[in-house]
Amino acid sequence: MTAVLGYDNENVVVTGAASGMGAACAERLVELGAKVYALDINAVSAPVTKAIKVNVMDKASITAAVAELPNSIHSLFNCAGVPCPPTPAYPTMMINFVGLRELTEQLIPRIKAGGGIASVASTAGMAWRSNLNNVETLLAKDSFEAADAWLQSEEGAAISADAYAFSKQCMIVYAFNKAGELAKGNIRINTICPSPTESAFTDQMAEIGLGKDVTDMFTPANGKYANGGDMGDALIAINSQLFRFVSGCVIPVDWGYTAEITAGQRDNLMNISL
Repeated sequence: MTAVLGYDNENVVVTGAASGMGAACAERLVELGAKVYALDINAVSAPVTKAIKVNVMDKASITAAVAELPNSIHSLFNCAGVPCPPTPAYPTMMINFVGLRELTEQLIPRIKAGGGIASVASTAGMAWRSNLNNVETLLAKDSFEAADAWLQSEEGAAISADAYAFSKQCMIVYAFNKAGELAKGNIRINTICPSPTESAFTDQMAEIGLGKDVTDMFTPANGKYANGGDMGDALIAINSQLFRFVSGCVIPVDWGYTAEITAGQRDNLMNISL
């Protein structure tokens, strides 16, 4: 089964590899025989091929990190992210979307045919349809510098006030927009939308009063919270050879929560849609 996934001896890049979904993803990829290049601003504990410190809010840091990566890459896993609150809106947007987009764009020329990009969005990002005009406004700022400047402008600051959901909406629509272009090079791109997941992320939210009394409203009918491994394994499956004809998809990894919304069995508290 390991061989069927297609990671043995392949170069892969994992952002946010120090904790949560990224750490779980990196650890599993090591088990599958991949050469894992782990990117994070914090220390990485997984036994990866190389850990590289990077600040995705800083373009120079991103470029320096990319310079340490192999010229040929099989897969990119974008797992880096922060919650907002408690993280302020501007760094949330820069970390969750602008920096990851810059890293992705710099790495696309190195991703070989048959490779893939899998990024973590959120069920909150699935409200992108109702906010598409704002999403497209930011996506049109297609350089790191232009997006950075816009987010610090009065207009950008106002639009990105709900930064967590907005950043994830941007990640989803960015993937939609890139799918056709990347298909010409036989490269795939997908996003996953997790339901509430036990992690440092949820611990941070609980510290500011957004505990399980809030997040329970967004769990599937079985009441289960995911863990980092549940999402890491989903990302690995999606970038594997088993999913070789799947691209441009936003994939809920939520044990049916989105299906319940779509079927009208739950209140659509976030205005999400497939």
